[in-house]
Amino acid sequence: VRNPGFCFRSTPAVSFSGDEETLSQDEALREFFRLTLLELQQSCVFEGRPERLFFTYDLTALDDGLYYEAGVLIGWSLAHGGPGPCCLHPALYQLMCCQSASLEDFNWSDVVDAEARLRLQELQSCSDVKHLSPSLCDWLSGCGIHPACSKEIPAVYGRLVKHHVYHRVASMISQFLEGLNSCGRLWDLVNSHWEAFLPVMTSMTSTERRAPSLEEFRRLFTFCFSDPDSELRGAEETTAAQWETVLSMVSDGEACFSFEDLLLFITGAHHLPPLGFPKLVSLRFYSQDPSSSDPILPHGSEDSLELFLPRGVPEASDLLVLLNRTLHTTLDR
Repeated sequence: VRNPGFCFRSTPAVSFSGDEETLSQDEALREFFRLTLLELQQSCVFEGRPERLFFTYDLTALDDGLYYEAGVLIGWSLAHGGPGPCCLHPALYQLMCCQSASLEDFNWSDVVDAEARLRLQELQSCSDVKHLSPSLCDWLSGCGIHPACSKEIPAVYGRLVKHHVYHRVASMISQFLEGLNSCGRLWDLVNSHWEAFLPVMTSMTSTERRAPSLEEFRRLFTFCFSDPDSELRGAEETTAAQWETVLSMVSDGEACFSFEDLLLFITGAHHLPPLGFPKLVSLRFYSQDPSSSDPILPHGSEDSLELFLPRGVPEASDLLVLLNRTLHTTLDR
């Protein structure tokens, strides 16, 4: 990325020693970006608890453009289907997106700087602005915060948090965002859809991510039927109807798997991408071998975003059994 001719649209050719036969180029690319961003989280541009990181106040790194490079690396990864950082502290991310973060409940132990952490702890333990120690008042004034102008401790506490994690490192954040925006104005896109990018930029856990709704999941697919006058068309429409019923059963909790399980099986993604997939998932059909007692199970293609279902499934329960078998076989490996 330091090369003057670097373009974020360039796809790196990646190979790992000893893995030539086990990793496809797409898998190697995703692994490359995953390892790159893991290394980035441990670099001099970030500090804090794992998965709840802030920007460091490092003037040398700023002069060397390292925050800019961090933004470029993340943008490069996202542009090629790689992961996001998934490490920014949620409060910091909301402030970066000009959102109103609830800082009164901020956990002071997330802060790295020993003095700032001590001051935050002292401030939180006080019940009245009038009871603040002179040394704390002087320290707050040095941060541009004047307790006498506020009657409430939570307000003072929130201002101190905002100063330390955001205003103090504004130049570092600005350089980082400039790096992101060098990748096709990516930060502008993130900022416009900040809630959708929460799982990409922050450490939201799987329990905090909302599961896809029935309608959201249905909209991911497009049916690829045979021609209307084809003998196969009727059997395909029968399966399509059973598929719709199966999705309703999954939504109602009547299946042994979830939409997230189906999503992982079909696309390789644990959750819906912030702005969706590059195209709809093609739902295609195949015919079973009538002479075989072992049915061909539904199968998918992550690279081409395709799902294959058998034609002419008589009942939704039959399709549910087949899907359950293939998910159990695939996801439990």
